[in-house]
Amino acid sequence: MTRILFSAAVAACLSVSAAAEPGDAMVGLADAQAIAGRVQQTAIEKGLNMAIVVVNREGRVILSYRMDGSSFINLALAEKKAATAAAIGAPTSILEQVADGGKPSLLSVPGAALVGGGVPIMRGDRIVGGIGVSGGSAQDDEAVAKSGLDAAASGAK
Repeated sequence: MTRILFSAAVAACLSVSAAAEPGDAMVGLADAQAIAGRVQQTAIEKGLNMAIVVVNREGRVILSYRMDGSSFINLALAEKKAATAAAIGAPTSILEQVADGGKPSLLSVPGAALVGGGVPIMRGDRIVGGIGVSGGSAQDDEAVAKSGLDAAASGAK
């Protein structure tokens, strides 16, 4: 199972390098604001103070903020989670599972987040961005990040 997850992560990393085509979906500021708003609402409902980052397909920040009471370290980690999810086209929790399964070589990837809390934003089969959340457990971070996907599905044209 670990070998399959590792292979899938590597294949996803390689497939993301395709150049953008004219007319491709993208995540804009309005989309990022809607996504982050949904994520923040979920965090509030769970009683968590979190940092939230939305990136484009290249991992560049579109929107980044931290809720009152969230550490600056959470903001840095949320950015890494979002960029990693956009790069691999899968939740960062998959990389956490692979690394925990005895693939320490993943630890040498600069800037990669190997902990749950990052999810890709998809339009069909295309990766258009990533959401990164930090401030709770890895499981809470991922669940809260995934809450933004409904807002993402209705935006980014």
